[in-house]
Amino acid sequence: MSGNIANQTPQVLDVWSHVAPMYGGVGPAAAGLALAVQQNSGWRSRLVAVCDKQERELSDGIPMSVERVSASGVRPAADIKLRVTLNSFIEACDVVHVHGLWLPHSIAARMAAAKLKKPVVSSVHGMLESWELKNKWLKKSIYSLFVEKPSLAGSHCFRALSEQEAADYRRFGLRSPIAVVPNGIGQLARIDPGAFFQRFPQLAGKEIVLYLSRVHYKKGILNLVNAWPSVLHNHPDAHLVVAGPDCQGTARMAEEIVARYNLSSTVTFCGTLSGEAKLAALSAARLFCLPSYSEGQSVAVLEALSIGLPVVITAACNVDGVTASGAGIVTSNEPTRLADALGEVLAARASDWRTMSESARRLAKTRYSWPAIGETMHSVYSWMLGGSRPACLVN
Repeated sequence: MSGNIANQTPQVLDVWSHVAPMYGGVGPAAAGLALAVQQNSGWRSRLVAVCDKQERELSDGIPMSVERVSASGVRPAADIKLRVTLNSFIEACDVVHVHGLWLPHSIAARMAAAKLKKPVVSSVHGMLESWELKNKWLKKSIYSLFVEKPSLAGSHCFRALSEQEAADYRRFGLRSPIAVVPNGIGQLARIDPGAFFQRFPQLAGKEIVLYLSRVHYKKGILNLVNAWPSVLHNHPDAHLVVAGPDCQGTARMAEEIVARYNLSSTVTFCGTLSGEAKLAALSAARLFCLPSYSEGQSVAVLEALSIGLPVVITAACNVDGVTASGAGIVTSNEPTRLADALGEVLAARASDWRTMSESARRLAKTRYSWPAIGETMHSVYSWMLGGSRPACLVN
């Protein structure tokens, strides 16, 4: 590694795709990490999102200071145009952090950084996970062989959100050093959920199970709806709240299952919730559920833990410590097993629920706090510019 950080305050450029809520948590996670590093180290940060022109609404956690670049044209033409556009950003920085995969921004940013001899750290945010690689596998296999994998291989370092993701990099054939640095979450506080109940009066007095994520089949939402009749059998006061933007028509498929089982009085689709509305929903719920098939590391789960909600999740959410800390249950998204796990939390006595709630807050604060994660990521950037080897690097 080369570079000199002694004479000026270094700048990190974080590049990702999309800012709108419908595109998931990569943007908020990247922005949160950049802010944490800046606050920890005093280093400068610059945030660039390569996104569609019609993306007006920012996801929670993405600041107004993000600089948006439009992608247009057909690859590789779009990549060439992007490299030219990104050149000025990259020329002014010391380290480039590329977030995401399979989109023009990742290739363009890494190629421009290579030309300008700037060190690159790549974060794939779960996009090398087995389920993801099997989805559209033929297209991804061809593209990765000739484009994405050679580009990734030029990274000076990979950032993995978990030990599992570190293994995913190696299984993909990548050999650069890997730093395990999870996503983080700020400390969230409960608010009065009155406005939420005013908007959805049918939820008053119910035991709310909250699903808060994109309504996409990979998130296991169809499994959750299929499990819901079994949950209701033992917990007739339970109510499922599905909050998030529809993706690829999955909401319609979920609504068809609701109609088939005659569940409309016990399931509410809220659409996208953000800001105070999202906090109110989290404050109103008894537990949080995300039965996902594939995640990098779910920011939504971290939000639920931080506010003190017990969680029922799958191992694919990649949130370590849930079982060991007593903050919830990690289970399969097979409907019968999922229903059993949900029923177990719903049946918990008030004192047991409070213990789980306190454990959830403690886990978020100790393992996933942004200040500690910012310090760890800063140590990686410093090493890339010639500093000492950080403890988070794995072989």
